[in-house]
Amino acid sequence: MIGPNLGPDALILAAILLLSAGPAAAQPPLSQLTIVAPAAPGGGWDQLAREMQRELERQELAESVQVENVPGAAGTIGLAQFVNSRRGDGSALLVNGLVMLGAILWNESPVSLSQATPIARLTGEYEVIAVPAASPHRDMQSLVRALRENPAAVSWGGGSAGGTDHILAGLIVAAAEVDPRRTNYIAFSGGGEAVTALLGGQVTAGISGYSEFAPHVATGGVRLLAISAPARIASVSAPTLREQGLDVELENWRAVMAPPGLAQSDRRTLTAVVERMAHSESWRATLNRFGWSDSYLSGSELDRFLDAERVRIARIVSRLRGPAGESGAARIGEWVFPSLVLAGCAFVLVLMVFWKPVSGTAGPASTKSRIALGRMAIGLVSFVALLNPVGFIAAGAALYVWTTSAFGSRRSLRDALVGIGFCGAIYAAFTYGLGVRLP
Repeated sequence: MIGPNLGPDALILAAILLLSAGPAAAQPPLSQLTIVAPAAPGGGWDQLAREMQRELERQELAESVQVENVPGAAGTIGLAQFVNSRRGDGSALLVNGLVMLGAILWNESPVSLSQATPIARLTGEYEVIAVPAASPHRDMQSLVRALRENPAAVSWGGGSAGGTDHILAGLIVAAAEVDPRRTNYIAFSGGGEAVTALLGGQVTAGISGYSEFAPHVATGGVRLLAISAPARIASVSAPTLREQGLDVELENWRAVMAPPGLAQSDRRTLTAVVERMAHSESWRATLNRFGWSDSYLSGSELDRFLDAERVRIARIVSRLRGPAGESGAARIGEWVFPSLVLAGCAFVLVLMVFWKPVSGTAGPASTKSRIALGRMAIGLVSFVALLNPVGFIAAGAALYVWTTSAFGSRRSLRDALVGIGFCGAIYAAFTYGLGVRLP
């Protein structure tokens, strides 16, 4: 106990001792934490998990951090195990990202990212296309020429089917004006295995994040042909796909989630711990070392982002999945609806020119009739223009709104909601009832 008769020097010394003892006595926010990397060691998810482990322990945000690898099925085995066995566990995080979301949609997996509790999006990374050092292809133009001559002879190696690597391969093939369903993609359980296959000459080209290729670029084992960024990146010595005539851009994001059924207090604690880590200077150094971009996002903004990504990736997957020789029934949505709508446009234009009012005996259509027909024509053209970019439901709703306005309705919001419901029912009937995939 410090007495009242101690001198100034003794009081200052006591204050210093108390201050120096403070940090040592403080307990980290988490006593222990398990980070599940749902892939084999060596890939992007494993790298992120282990860098988080080092950073959380270095910053004393957790006493002990363990990394657990659960590879298989593009991370869905790890996801299923995570949501089923760790419900309510506030001491666990699952690394995930665009790869997992794409694979879930591609494989129509029974598990979903929506079953977990979002904590934070952490990093973004553009994909690179690489070939072995001995490859004859020195740029994307050479690879594209080979692809156009024989798509089956050009094999692409990357992570799990439906993931970011697979999606990028399909987009490149499509940009090369080759049927994307002819993409000869060979899936591996993790980025490490894909790089090993490339080094062994088992695939023509490899696709992955730059961090996974970087050591082999440094030793001369592989050569980078392109990066999927919108502009060149200083730390990556590769031109963009756009520079080489391919209108393709794609960024892979990675995030962490907690188990379902989490108490709000546990969710707040995990979010705060990850946020402190992600906003530190040492974490920024880690991002620079791996060539990752800072994509931190949490809370309601993260929830909205994930909802939007599910819609976006579902559209891409619907374009790429299925063999090139699939039946005409499965491909009916690609051409039947646009053809019918274009025929409808032509019919409406003919009516606008030749249709006579019911009450008249001769002459052109009345101004009111022409306006109504014009709105119907705009609706039909809007449907064709929006069908592929936004999908059948949104395009059909636009057509419905314009058609109802042609018949005198002025309740656009109500008509839009009715149109979405009506077109959603048609979409479900064709997709799940008849097995016909609409855009």
